[in-house]
Amino acid sequence: VGSMLDVLTAKADESETNAVLLGNVVSAGVRVAKAAVVERKTVIADFIDRVLISAKATPSYSSVRDMQAFLELIGSEFDQTFRPTISRMLVRSPEAVLPTCLWLLQAVGRDNIDLAPMYLEALAEPLAGTQLRSANESVRRAAAQLLAYLGDTPKTQEDAERAADIITRPLTLGRYTQTEQRTAAYNLLSSVRAGPGNGWASSAVILTALLKMTGKETQEAPVNALFAAIGAHFGVLIGQQNVERAECAAVIKTFVEAAQKGLALPDRSAVVRQAWAADAIGEPLWAWADAGADSESPLVRDYVQPLLVTLAAIAEKATAAPLAVGGGTLGAHVGLALALRLRPSGVDVDALAKHAANGDKSLVMWDKVFHKCSRRAE
Repeated sequence: VGSMLDVLTAKADESETNAVLLGNVVSAGVRVAKAAVVERKTVIADFIDRVLISAKATPSYSSVRDMQAFLELIGSEFDQTFRPTISRMLVRSPEAVLPTCLWLLQAVGRDNIDLAPMYLEALAEPLAGTQLRSANESVRRAAAQLLAYLGDTPKTQEDAERAADIITRPLTLGRYTQTEQRTAAYNLLSSVRAGPGNGWASSAVILTALLKMTGKETQEAPVNALFAAIGAHFGVLIGQQNVERAECAAVIKTFVEAAQKGLALPDRSAVVRQAWAADAIGEPLWAWADAGADSESPLVRDYVQPLLVTLAAIAEKATAAPLAVGGGTLGAHVGLALALRLRPSGVDVDALAKHAANGDKSLVMWDKVFHKCSRRAE
């Protein structure tokens, strides 16, 4: 095993093929000749650094993943061993190193070592502030995948909030000047979650940042991505029902106030109004109802109740005179559905349902609105 390792890591004969063979030898060596592998740990790490991480083109997936046994062996030394080269390559050749970095981190495993320091100190800011702004779509996509993978590595509330602040800062500071950049950022933020027990902290920071963007988007693609992200993190907050935490309750209250204004937007902002109804409100509340939401909980009574009443009022107006409501009838559909599911106090749900089923009027609703819905959320 030792002789094979010496041959495969020799600088005179470096190649990606050697990386595949080296990974297999190390994998077997860890089981049958661990001392030989440990003795050459620095040499093997140097090979990975030179041949895989510093490559001008992305190496094959197998050549990286086959290093899993070695990466598990070095464990917590991964950060100090490879961080300098990864940071340098993010500047020099991000399109080559981003996939490699993701594969290496997947191989070492989030559960095996604490990746939060590397994420917070070395990766979050350049990925969110630079790579997501790249004109190269493959770079933006790879950066988003890496950020999504690292999103749940922070283990403390403080780290979760810090990470969320870092990755939302370029958005709120207006550094994503292109529609494609902002859409990629919104899609990324939809999937970012903090670790167990800290989801509310991360989502509170991200939701606060996203709500600042609701008046700045008008085009359909970024609007849909933005409000899907808003709905995702609103869903996290109501799912955990941490209204006893002042900071969590404050964000939910801000969301409800913004949503009520969004549902009242004029027809010239119909795209935004419909995104509020379907993506930001309907999707998370419907999922919450499926999970067994308690309509008598303090969360509903003190925070979500005004939003449900607003939606029910839109539904009542639409069922009474469908043509007069115009594009707002998607909000009516959501309002009626949620009223039937959650049955909030202050709303005569039975009368509303009966009104909605009133013969010709419900046919008009169907003809003018429901059969024209095309997106899944609608």
